[in-house]
Amino acid sequence: MRIQKAMLFGARDLRFVEEEIEGSRPGVGEVVVKAEVTALSTGTDLGNYEGRSTEVPGAPDYPRAVGYSHVGTVTAVGEGSKWSVGDRVFSMRPHQSAYLARADDLLVRVPEGVDPAGASLAYLTQLGVAGMRQARYEAGERVAVVGLGVIGLCTVAVAVAMGARVTAIGNSAFRNALATIMGAGVAVTSGDSALAALDSDLVVLTANPWAAYRDAIAAARYGGRISILGFPGRAQAPPEFNPLDASWLYAKQLTLMGSGYSPRTEAGPHDVAFNLRRNLELIFDYMRAGRLPLERIITHRMPWHDMRDAYELALGRSKEMAAAVFDWSV
Repeated sequence: MRIQKAMLFGARDLRFVEEEIEGSRPGVGEVVVKAEVTALSTGTDLGNYEGRSTEVPGAPDYPRAVGYSHVGTVTAVGEGSKWSVGDRVFSMRPHQSAYLARADDLLVRVPEGVDPAGASLAYLTQLGVAGMRQARYEAGERVAVVGLGVIGLCTVAVAVAMGARVTAIGNSAFRNALATIMGAGVAVTSGDSALAALDSDLVVLTANPWAAYRDAIAAARYGGRISILGFPGRAQAPPEFNPLDASWLYAKQLTLMGSGYSPRTEAGPHDVAFNLRRNLELIFDYMRAGRLPLERIITHRMPWHDMRDAYELALGRSKEMAAAVFDWSV
């Protein structure tokens, strides 16, 4: 089977290459999945597109595949597979028109009635879930989300679904308005003096600039926790302030933690309560119940062959782009 796959050969050098994959007769437990929708991450994907591929520890250099948010339909099944032709599944495959999945690959069922474009944002939303879990979130806490890119907006939405009282903090009136549509009770402009009065129990930092880091520090209450999903200072010079200043860590007794990891081990809930698979299943349950309408933050729906246009728009830091998805049915 011949497929189309998006590859980065260097900074801003995005090309589609043809590959041959086995799949006319999948083996035992294997399935062939044809792409429906893939999503753009304006964090990792964009950093790779900008030429900063190796900033993430352990990440490959160029040439490299791009994308990790894939929704497709099963078109062929091998003997003993638990899947059926026509099943819709989410995976962390790159942007590609089809793939062959082994029995032990991570595939998560997308329930009937869930919008496939919204479903393509599931892993980006799962990052917010993981950030809250690692910070020991409890229902009803005051949660501030700093940075309203696609991950930040997804985090706002899922925090509301998980019972938080949410404040959104962004630097764009357009994205602040989207955050309120997704359920944020308050949207505050970055750098606003009102941040100090928020007294947030938990702050989820999804943005990279040092200014966003300062917003997170300001928004946290005494004894609060800051869950850092972003890469503070990425592509910036060292800050002119001390990120671990005693007036923050000592005087406010803050806890800072890197976050975003979910165990990928396939284990029962008696061993691992919420691994990556069960976090994704939770998100799809919320979507099926109408509690997590992620499709509302999709501002750009484009055919797959126009993918480079979306990356260029994101590179220009367009505030009118929230989530962008690519249609593989055309």
